[in-house]
Amino acid sequence: MTGVRATPVLLVAALGLAQAAAGAQAQPEAPPPVEAPVADPAPAAVGFGVEDLLLGEPAGTPLSGEELDRATEQVAAKMRCPVCQGLSVADSPTDSAIAMKREVRRMLSEGYTPEQVLSYFERSYGEFIRLAPKPEGLNLLVWIAPVLALAAGAGLVALYFRRRPRPRAAAASPAEDPELEAYRERVRREVGT
Repeated sequence: MTGVRATPVLLVAALGLAQAAAGAQAQPEAPPPVEAPVADPAPAAVGFGVEDLLLGEPAGTPLSGEELDRATEQVAAKMRCPVCQGLSVADSPTDSAIAMKREVRRMLSEGYTPEQVLSYFERSYGEFIRLAPKPEGLNLLVWIAPVLALAAGAGLVALYFRRRPRPRAAAASPAEDPELEAYRERVRREVGT
């Protein structure tokens, strides 16, 4: 009887070993580890950064102190916050605006001009980043349309007043109008006053 009871246990064990062997054969061998390529240290050693590759070398003088603070605020005020969209980077309390302002400050302290800084962010975010678009191409409409609308409005107002009928001269006073005076006299006689 012990042989009958041992048979199912042996079958289950054999089945488990067979499945384990099949699973081990079905899995492919892991490829040998690939070494990560070593970056060329030359650009970092020479001092080239992402800005250098995109914008060239700084064209201005490095700023510091109050002058740096003032320039940072001026440049950040010209940039639209990508999160708020209604505020400038200088006015926005979002983390992305604070990080952008920090980047503006760093670039100005390294000697990049405000236009280089704006160009750098424009390459990342597009022309959308500028609160005031450049006056060129189709953007000229943004600059010219208000002036044209104001001129058209002034022309319409002038045309309205030119075509508007002028008020007639005031009617003669009762003392000067003989017909009116005769009519009043007749009314007084009939009423008896």
